[in-house]
Amino acid sequence: MASLSESIEQEVKRRACEAMMDYLKSYQGQVEEAIGEFRHGTHAFYHASAKNVPHWQGEPGKAHEPISGNLRQIEARIDTTADELLHEISREIAQIRRKIEELQ
Repeated sequence: MASLSESIEQEVKRRACEAMMDYLKSYQGQVEEAIGEFRHGTHAFYHASAKNVPHWQGEPGKAHEPISGNLRQIEARIDTTADELLHEISREIAQIRRKIEELQ
């Protein structure tokens, strides 16, 4: 009987790990999608800026430069944070995958 209950317990743990791994993979995809949307938005901003800013005179032209610089700094921080987050998610998925293998 102990063997059957141990088998059931292992199966429950394995399924819980698989569910957690599926959740993390989904989360990873959502993070990648959000970063892609952010990069698309910044690309559109830089493209529009390159096209229009040279024609701006006076205050609007001067005001754009610090905004663009701030965006580049924010973009770099977001990229770094996203890379770290995606790395941690991948590391966690690999850890769970190893645990599942141990439970089989």
